[in-house]
Amino acid sequence: MTELPQHVDVLFVGAGHNALVSAAYLLDAGRSVCLLEQMPKPGGWVQTAELGAPGFLHDRWSSLHPAFVGGPVWAELGADLGRHGLEYVTGPLAGGSSLPDGRTATAPVDPQAFAEELDRLGETEGWNALFSEVGPQLPALFGLLGAGLDTPEAEATLAGLVKDSRNGAVPFDGLLTGSAVDLVRERFRTEELRALAAPWPLHLGAGPEDAGSALWAVFAMAALAAGNPAPVGGSGRLSDALVALVTERGGDVFCSTDVDRILVREGRAAGVRTRAGRVVHAREVVVSATPDQLYGRLLRDTPGIPAGVRKQAAGYRFRRGCFQMNLALSARPRFADSRLDAGGVISLGHGVEELVTSVRQAEAGLLPQHPSISWNEPTAVDPTRAPEGRATVRLQVLDAPHSPSGDAAGTHHGAKGWDASTAEAFADRVLAEAETHVPGLTGLVMERHLTTPADLAAQSPNAGPGDHAAGENSLAQAFTRRPVPAHNGGHRTLVPGVWLIGAATWPGPGVNGASGRAVARALTAKDTDPSAC
Repeated sequence: MTELPQHVDVLFVGAGHNALVSAAYLLDAGRSVCLLEQMPKPGGWVQTAELGAPGFLHDRWSSLHPAFVGGPVWAELGADLGRHGLEYVTGPLAGGSSLPDGRTATAPVDPQAFAEELDRLGETEGWNALFSEVGPQLPALFGLLGAGLDTPEAEATLAGLVKDSRNGAVPFDGLLTGSAVDLVRERFRTEELRALAAPWPLHLGAGPEDAGSALWAVFAMAALAAGNPAPVGGSGRLSDALVALVTERGGDVFCSTDVDRILVREGRAAGVRTRAGRVVHAREVVVSATPDQLYGRLLRDTPGIPAGVRKQAAGYRFRRGCFQMNLALSARPRFADSRLDAGGVISLGHGVEELVTSVRQAEAGLLPQHPSISWNEPTAVDPTRAPEGRATVRLQVLDAPHSPSGDAAGTHHGAKGWDASTAEAFADRVLAEAETHVPGLTGLVMERHLTTPADLAAQSPNAGPGDHAAGENSLAQAFTRRPVPAHNGGHRTLVPGVWLIGAATWPGPGVNGASGRAVARALTAKDTDPSAC
């Protein structure tokens, strides 16, 4: 279809994976759907491409999908997505950590192997005690991921979590207000296991010292048991399969189409107008955006929105940036500890103290002297990602400043932001840090492709100044305060018929499809029973 439709039941502003998931459900329920995406391709941050040499398939942004495969979307749509070529592979190693002095920890998927690793580290008692205490809370917590927190059911679940754990060794509200750093120091005796657990909140938009990061660390550690599944052929295969399913069910996806504003009539959504002046009428408008974009741009002239809500949206916070380096290697890299060669997410760093220091440096606008690194080698579990005998690696630094003004190492880099010189110098630093864990890495590099926070900001307004998590996800801006207190952790906005999904909404960043599914379920329930919404 080349022309925008005049009217649809549900119109999506943005065609990221959450929007595509939602559209697939709604189309199956008989709704007409159209998605408008400003980027050249649908899928948002879920893309795979050859960035240089042929045959090297790099994930441009997201890579691993444990929350998606472990959640209800895959259980419900997996068979249809499989028909469209989506297949997941899970390696034997979910994650690990490596310290420069050679100490390591691994988190194998096999329970017996993991038990043996905990025993080797002397951490069996600490790990088992933690999860025996928080274990009863996890089913309810995981259940909350599938709906907005503003529903009566979710509110009752949250209240029950607080009440039922009040007399436990780890009360739920203690996890909500606690930090990952305090948690790992109190529970684990080895720096190896602490270094495995403490960086995980950064993947979910929270710093390791932030209130709420204790809960995100527990959430991530619990999820490690299922491994770190990745689509065969690259993360973008999920987007490809979702687009194929949406179009098969009759939906329309238009790219390079920027929406200028949401149209509101008689106090509720009526459609959108694009920057090119085209109008599409719709009963419901579902937006993948941050709240500052929603209320500051798309609903900028809409009457009736309280000034306080506009102020909340304007104050939406971005704390850190994401620096990513994709490597094409002439051979598979090898860790000093060969157990870490089996895939998964490996945290490379100098320990928890240095992690705290690097995050503080990034938040002060400085390039960290010793950045922490999230390492993933897709070819460890999926050889199709590179020519035979070669490899691809993705290095992410989630404690990078989004708008640098200097360098903690004392160089002149960063003073002019993410200019080319700063990006290349920081890439050299990251590669040198990785070399201490993976001997000979630099000599294997055929190509390197850099993505700075400034690049993220230019590619999508959802990144703000360069934040992969679409905004801070500590307690100040998480749970019932996500994305703003006025939304109460839900996906309804202050304008009836306008909904907000994506990383800026509950449950936050990551490939999970949760917010898209939640809104689709709310809309189908609403059409059946208006009192349901």
